[in-house]
Amino acid sequence: MSDSKYDLVVIGGGPAGYAAAMRAIDFGKRVCLIEKSKVGGAGLYNGALSSKTLWELSQRVKNVNETIVSIGRDKFELSWDEVRKTLEEAIFERKFQYSCHIKLLKTNRADLFTYARGFGKIIDPHTVEVSKEDGEVEEFSTDYITITTGSSPRTIPNIAVDEKIIMTSDGIDQIDDFPESLVIVGAGVIGCEYATIFSNFGKTKVYLIDRGDHILPFEDDDISHIVAKNLEKHGVTIHHKASLERMEVIDGKVEYEIVCDGKKEIIRVEKALLSVGRVPNLKGIGLEELGIEMGKSGRHIGDDDTQTNIPNIFAAGDV
Repeated sequence: MSDSKYDLVVIGGGPAGYAAAMRAIDFGKRVCLIEKSKVGGAGLYNGALSSKTLWELSQRVKNVNETIVSIGRDKFELSWDEVRKTLEEAIFERKFQYSCHIKLLKTNRADLFTYARGFGKIIDPHTVEVSKEDGEVEEFSTDYITITTGSSPRTIPNIAVDEKIIMTSDGIDQIDDFPESLVIVGAGVIGCEYATIFSNFGKTKVYLIDRGDHILPFEDDDISHIVAKNLEKHGVTIHHKASLERMEVIDGKVEYEIVCDGKKEIIRVEKALLSVGRVPNLKGIGLEELGIEMGKSGRHIGDDDTQTNIPNIFAAGDV
């Protein structure tokens, strides 16, 4: 057991967890931030920063091409190596900022801030256990606990994800080159975002599988209509009211079978991206033992003000 008692222990060092820890320090509270992997979470690695950087690059390429093609010039193109370099620079810059900030806190606010690297598990409402890579286990006593363990891409039963040919958002920015063709399963925000990105670059034929009447089902109809028209304008094929019957890798390519309006169609593409939502990272952190209740569909553990059914335990962010 750590000799000191903390006002707050934060499990998970992604955007929500880091913000919670820093805000508590602003109020003069003693904080322990626990992170099993890399500070920054999905907001920095394989998540928001990557997709927004890709979107911005692709939008600039599209805007330039709309101008120069109209005056008879050849299209401007970026290689994937150039795109990857820009992504890596953006990630490194943010990673460096986190690293410097943590070092500064350890030096100047050691009385308030502790960073623990390892897997955090809630033992009781006032104790968190951290299992470190070297096998050491340390316990931290605290008044309050915030769960900010983030989420991971949801997968589809019977579809094998290797993050090389059939991918989730965790692997899409690790590809070696622009694919000649790409099918995106799921027409929600993330699916439409990547459909926009790859169609903007102009090097990939994009197919988007939408099981409903229209894409972006949680947005207003007029927004959905505008986005769909924009995607189709840039060559995206949208399979509306489509049921995905099968997807598998054959001879290094992705073959998928869909049924639309009773008609079966089989299409082969180079890559596939599964974009069917995300699931909270809750395994092994002690929720069931403590009786912390899940919300509807198992997606949320905090109510509207992030407090769980245990008064001193809160949840924030994707979880």
